[in-house]
Amino acid sequence: MITGASAGIGRATALAFARQGAHVAAIARRAERLEALQAEAADAEGEIMPIAADVTRAGEMQQAVAAVMARWGRLDVLVANAGVGHRGAVVDADWADLETVLRTNIDGVLHSIRAAVPAIRSGGRGGHVILISSISAAAPAPYAAVYGASKSFVNGLARALRYELIDDNIWVTTFLVGQTHSEFAQARLGRPGRVAGKLPTMQAETVARRIVWASRRRKRTVVLRLIDRVFILGAALTPGLMDRLQKAIYK
Repeated sequence: MITGASAGIGRATALAFARQGAHVAAIARRAERLEALQAEAADAEGEIMPIAADVTRAGEMQQAVAAVMARWGRLDVLVANAGVGHRGAVVDADWADLETVLRTNIDGVLHSIRAAVPAIRSGGRGGHVILISSISAAAPAPYAAVYGASKSFVNGLARALRYELIDDNIWVTTFLVGQTHSEFAQARLGRPGRVAGKLPTMQAETVARRIVWASRRRKRTVVLRLIDRVFILGAALTPGLMDRLQKAIYK
């Protein structure tokens, strides 16, 4: 089950899993996008079932999981990918924008987990919860503060949840994703557009392949690129320098 599957990393991940022979429940709000995704995967070894649902609504996520169980009788992997970004100063931002970020990136992840984990647990075979976070959680940037804070929540949640679920043989992996070429920047709230034009981007398909790879392994945290590791390490060892660098890049 993959949330945020209508575009970007979620869409690429749904296709990657289907091409590996998996049965994929693709969840997003835009039904027409999901139907196009299903059609694109028509020749894949697996299949994609589109489910129109909003991760910020707990009842809709419960219904989505019920649809998965009704069709396939089991759920093995959750990829909690749905998220929204924000660019702009915390004090000057519209509260409605900030609330949307928090409800999607925090509430949406919680609703997804709380709906999916009981179904995974009921199978008795264990499974995997993959949470899509960001290097912004470990290296928070000015003018992207609320987004980074929401991803810090995801990191902390993953660490604690891993030990809540370990006796059920359900593993939890966090992906700290760096700048990726997708619709995410264009859909960002506040000031749209690419956040950091001076930084290299990777393709959504690159992230998707590693998500499929990680779903078969017990990795705590996955960081995809050397430059992303440098940012994370710099934030830990030289926070003042990194803050000044990030301000120059993100402003």
